[in-house]
Amino acid sequence: MPTNTSRDLRIDWLRGLAMTCVIVNHSKLSSLLSWFSYERFWVVTAAEVFVVLSGVVIGMVYGRRLARDGWQAVVRGLSRRALLLYVSFIAVTVSILVLSLMGVDVRQLARDGDHATAWFFDPVSMDIAAWRDLLLMRSGPWAFEIIGLYVWLVLAAVPCLLTLHFKGWRPVIAASWALYLAYRLVPLHVTGAEFETVFPLLTWQLLFVHGIAIGYHRHRASTFVGRRPALVPIAAAATAVFLLFAFCNPWADGPSWLHLRLISQERFTYLYGHFFALADLGLGRLLNLAVGLPMGYVLLTACWTRLQAVHALFVTLGQQSLGAFVAHVYGLLVLAHLPLGSNVALNALVQILLVVSIAALLNGIQQTRVKPRQAPAPQAQPLAA
Repeated sequence: MPTNTSRDLRIDWLRGLAMTCVIVNHSKLSSLLSWFSYERFWVVTAAEVFVVLSGVVIGMVYGRRLARDGWQAVVRGLSRRALLLYVSFIAVTVSILVLSLMGVDVRQLARDGDHATAWFFDPVSMDIAAWRDLLLMRSGPWAFEIIGLYVWLVLAAVPCLLTLHFKGWRPVIAASWALYLAYRLVPLHVTGAEFETVFPLLTWQLLFVHGIAIGYHRHRASTFVGRRPALVPIAAAATAVFLLFAFCNPWADGPSWLHLRLISQERFTYLYGHFFALADLGLGRLLNLAVGLPMGYVLLTACWTRLQAVHALFVTLGQQSLGAFVAHVYGLLVLAHLPLGSNVALNALVQILLVVSIAALLNGIQQTRVKPRQAPAPQAQPLAA
């Protein structure tokens, strides 16, 4: 039963790094950063990393709350979190419509084929059906639509945690895999939302549910790995293989010298399509994530003191991820109105300024919430591996 109340800043750090990659990728600017931010080191995106780590955080936090305060506190807490996510989705979408009515060009947030595209171009044309789709989170700014996925995942965390508490992890994991396999056999978008074209709920719940189980049983999982030191070199070797495979990606952004030619483009296309599909979470992608993310955690632990200069940036983005995600939507609009070209160094600088500005904004807002008389809290230290 998880009872430790300390916060693992390494998880926040990794969430912040994933958020940074999301901002870079969503900016759609070719830069020195974009060369490495999307499927360059692994055949895994920031989205998978963030979904897993979000599940881990919920498993840790609400697992402790379940043990301490009972199931009612968990239901209330997660319901409030889901409601906050839902209100954020609606508020951001409506704000973009208002900006469009004011004459602001919001095409950067419209994706061809989405229902919301017509809304953003002509908000006055929205009818009852359009408002219904908005309220049901079926459409919204493409860069923010994944929040709809998180609403449903947070709600699903309630039965997952209760089952973990009363029945153990086996029925939770079994049910999660059953839903994943059912989707692979008969693809079904249960919400009818446009986010499911990229993030189908029945497949992406697999990452979130496993994250919850790991967070809930974090100390048992750590003990299991600690007693099997041979797992680390095996995972490192597997991660290296996936890294070489990712560098063979012929479509990745970047110059030719960043592309290996260990396998042909035809072979890579076949393997990627059959085992590394993003929407369906191919088994190769799942295995890559299963070995790569723990190795990233281990590597971060080993280099923790050397990376102190960026701790504040990534931890802030990781701990205040919803605020960062909201702010980045408006940051994308700002970038769309800047006269940026193909200068990869300048584009990287602009992306860095956007990321730092978002973190500074969030940190400033957080500071205003601290009571003046409140003594400063001691700086949290990362837990031992």
